[in-house]
Amino acid sequence: MIHAHKIKIALSALPKNDWWGSGIVAYPDNDMMVDGAIPNQSVLEHEYQKLVSLIERLGLETVIVPFSNTLEKEGKFDFIFMRDHFLCNKNKKIVMCNMRLEERLNEGKFAIETMKQSGHTVNYLPTQDCLAEGGEFFYLSKENILLSGLCRNNLKGAESMAELMEVDQLHIIESDGYHLDTAICPIFNDEYDCVGINCAKEVFDDKNYHILKDICKKYSWELLDIENRDMKKSLEARSAMNCLTLPGLLVGTSPINNEQVIDFAHQNNIHMHVSNVSQFNLSGGSVHCLTNELF
Repeated sequence: MIHAHKIKIALSALPKNDWWGSGIVAYPDNDMMVDGAIPNQSVLEHEYQKLVSLIERLGLETVIVPFSNTLEKEGKFDFIFMRDHFLCNKNKKIVMCNMRLEERLNEGKFAIETMKQSGHTVNYLPTQDCLAEGGEFFYLSKENILLSGLCRNNLKGAESMAELMEVDQLHIIESDGYHLDTAICPIFNDEYDCVGINCAKEVFDDKNYHILKDICKKYSWELLDIENRDMKKSLEARSAMNCLTLPGLLVGTSPINNEQVIDFAHQNNIHMHVSNVSQFNLSGGSVHCLTNELF
């Protein structure tokens, strides 16, 4: 499938030194990170190149953001997760995020120059107490809707992001996923209409699951439950679900082995691709985290 929509995909370049070569430093609120794990650098480089090649083979242009020497010296290797740093709307407007974790403060500023060079205007949240991280959002460009989690975001950050992104509607979706993209994944048809939502049901309590269900009903989105009460299986399934999701496309680190989702994808002409990013998974991130849409 060659992608017809004019979307660019921003990715970080790899750092010059081995990525987390001295061992991953896990954050307390991220249940998907493997503390102390040392990624296999040769495998990591191969996985990175395979992902970039697949995105380009699908007809999408890539924008590679240089990895800052400053961040390397400070040991802030999770800059690689380009998703976290900004959101972009269909008017080529970038809104920079404010990270909750002190360890990741000011990472995003190293992406700003590349964004300006690519023809985007860059905007900022009004105050530092507006907490908003890119993995906590899904921007539905056709509907002009913003979906937001509230784990690493706060309400002020989500509302400020929605205002600056100039969306028509903000929906808050609370779960125990540390980012919204570890709890749900929208699915788009060829015309960029949202037609379904993959959902890791185990990270929702009854109240918030019913809120999500009501949102899906309101917009006639199919709610596709993937429930795994076993922790290991849950982490694997949520990592697989953490896809780059584009019109008619889902690109994930491993296959989504759920018959309901597979049937839905087939019925709606959704092409599912796998680009294994196992070494990045060790730090809690997957394909959605490594990529970011530029309109």
